[in-house]
Amino acid sequence: MPLEKSEAIVLKAFNWSESSRTVVFFSRDFGKLALVDKGGRSLKSKRGRLLPFARLELTFYNSEKETRGYLAEIELIEAYSFDKEGTLGRLAYASAACELLNLLLPEKQAQGSLYEYLCSYLKFIMEADRQYLPSLFLTFFLRSLSQLGYHPSLGFCGGCGKTVNADSATEHHFCPQRGGLICGACQIAGDYYIPLSPEDLRLLAALQAASLSEAAAVPIGYQKTAFLQDALVQLLSYQADLKAQLKSLEFLAKLKNSQTME
Repeated sequence: MPLEKSEAIVLKAFNWSESSRTVVFFSRDFGKLALVDKGGRSLKSKRGRLLPFARLELTFYNSEKETRGYLAEIELIEAYSFDKEGTLGRLAYASAACELLNLLLPEKQAQGSLYEYLCSYLKFIMEADRQYLPSLFLTFFLRSLSQLGYHPSLGFCGGCGKTVNADSATEHHFCPQRGGLICGACQIAGDYYIPLSPEDLRLLAALQAASLSEAAAVPIGYQKTAFLQDALVQLLSYQADLKAQLKSLEFLAKLKNSQTME
C-alpha cells in the first residue's frame, strides 16, 4: 500500500471494537475517504488526537485493492472552537454541513474547491454573530448542492426554461421532483409543489449567489429557516435519493424555543 498525505476534516466515525473505528474524512486531495483507525480509540494510542471540526494533516496507507485504507498518523493544523454565545446552534450547523457532505460526496473524487469552502464555512460559524448562522448554513447548503450537481433551479422554470420574475407578487411553485421552480403552464397534476412567497424566492436566490461574508450579514428567523431548509432537504430526497432527514437539523428543531436559537 502506498503511503499518502492530505489535509482533511472528519465527517463521521463508526466504532467497531473497543479500540478501533472507521473514520470518514473529507480530504483536500482525495475527496471522501473511509480509513480504518486501528487502535485509535485506545488511550495507549500514540497517534494524534482525532478532533471533529478541525483541519488535520493525515498520513495513511491508501489501499488500491480494498475499499478502505488505514490511518497512520494525525497532526492538528487548526481547530474550530464554538465555545461562545450560541454554542449548541453553532455545533448543530457545523454538524449539519459535515452530515450533508457525508451523504452527498462521491468516494475518492477530489473536490478541492468544496473542501476549502467547508473550511471557510466552519470559520464563519465559529466567528459570526449567532443571528446569522441560519443564513450561513442555507448558503452553504445551496452552494454545496450546486457544486455536486444538484443545482436548484430558482431563476427559471425547470419545465420550459422561462425566466421566473422573483419580484412578482404572485406565489411561486417549487417542485422537489423536478429540481426547482415550475411555472403554472408546466405544472403536472399529481406532482408535489412547495409554495414559495416572493420573499422566499428572493431570499433563496440571493443566498444561492451570495458569498459567506455576504450571508453573514443576513438575519433570518427560525421559522423561515426551517421552511427553506425543508424545501432543500425534500429536493435532495428526490434528486439524490436521500430519504432520511439530516439528524443535525432535527436537533436544531428541538432547540427552536431555547435561548440558543433566538
